[in-house]
Amino acid sequence: MTRESVPQQIVPQEAVIREAQTREDFWKVLVVRGIVFMEEQKIGWAEEIDQHEDSCTHFLGEVDGQPVVVGRLRALPGGEWKLERVAVRRAWRGQGLARRMVQAMLAAAAERGAKRLRLHAQVYLADFYASFGFRTEGGIFQECGIDHVLMIREGSP
Repeated sequence: MTRESVPQQIVPQEAVIREAQTREDFWKVLVVRGIVFMEEQKIGWAEEIDQHEDSCTHFLGEVDGQPVVVGRLRALPGGEWKLERVAVRRAWRGQGLARRMVQAMLAAAAERGAKRLRLHAQVYLADFYASFGFRTEGGIFQECGIDHVLMIREGSP
């Protein structure tokens, strides 16, 4: 099997999605982000790894101990939270793992008292995030050479 090959069908419930707790968990998060954002989307290391890493809550989803889906939640001033760095490895896409990851992140934001949520969605994912109640605000902008839109969700998740 290659690094991105996977058995025919993974049942999304088999994935364990949780907050990253250990240094090893954080390295697994970085592995997925490296594969998805740096290898596939050609985002540079300096853009992908930023000054917020230590102050964010990182989320990790694994199947049989293998990291397959990640995300990061960051507190902003005024009770606002930002969903960031949601990524699913190619072989595991289309199986509901991103949806489960976003649900876990929204639940964590609610537990932390989020009043408003925001994210920068790659344009092709705007409908996906809209299904969670996010709405597009403003026009398309470039982030790391990729078209994005700002999306906002008011109220507690």
